[in-house]
Amino acid sequence: MPRREAFAFLAVPILVAVILLAPAWAFLVVLGAVVVMGGDELLAMAGAIGIHHCRWLTLIALAALLAASWAAGVPGLAIALAAAVTVLPTAQLARPEAPRGSLTGVAVSCLAVLFLGVTGVCLGWLRLWPDPAFAPRLLLLYLGVIWAGDSGAYYVGTRLGRYKMSPRISPNKTWEGLAGGTVVTFAAAALLRVVLAVPLPWIHVLAIAAILAVAAPVGDLVESQFKRDAGVKDSSQLFPGHGGALDRTDSLLYPAPPVLGYLLLVGLVP
Repeated sequence: MPRREAFAFLAVPILVAVILLAPAWAFLVVLGAVVVMGGDELLAMAGAIGIHHCRWLTLIALAALLAASWAAGVPGLAIALAAAVTVLPTAQLARPEAPRGSLTGVAVSCLAVLFLGVTGVCLGWLRLWPDPAFAPRLLLLYLGVIWAGDSGAYYVGTRLGRYKMSPRISPNKTWEGLAGGTVVTFAAAALLRVVLAVPLPWIHVLAIAAILAVAAPVGDLVESQFKRDAGVKDSSQLFPGHGGALDRTDSLLYPAPPVLGYLLLVGLVP
């Protein structure tokens, strides 16, 4: 069995068990650890191309943003964001390279906290849904649809792909793969809605599938542009056959804000 499939075969059941059987905080600890590792990988890529930043302070700010938001909701997010965008630029003053590289260093630090932090917070909030019986099923629907769509795009693209989507950023992605992934995304959403008994009307399940069909591939491309800029194939070698934490979470984190925004917009969040 290829390493990609072997790792997924082992990791996915463990994560599903954590979501279904463990308390919400257990999933948040796992998610938080992976997001912080992803932040460290992003900072390492920036460092590889000569961008000087405050590594540990950035990671602490990222972890604090996640913890504050999950503990105190939107007020916690606002306070943590305000602290991050004032403390990180100020800390750059103490670096021996300052003022050289201050603009790029602060930009990378704030990007790590704002981009990974806010998307990670929104994904965690799906698990913290007010209805404890509904939250795990909603989260599994979200993750399962993305995993299915990603697998559909990968296998269709590798076998039938001819026309490149973005050859400069992600040479292996094709329009055929995107089409295959989209079909699988909608099929998985319909199947999981029934299997998991998710109490959402069909129109909303299909709307979430439509958001994921677009946002998940875009999230992958967003991270790919960072890797191409840094001249690396994977963000790290943390997971065998899968690359780093960023490689495994790009398509999971990026769609969380628009999905949560949709649920808020249509009044499904109590």
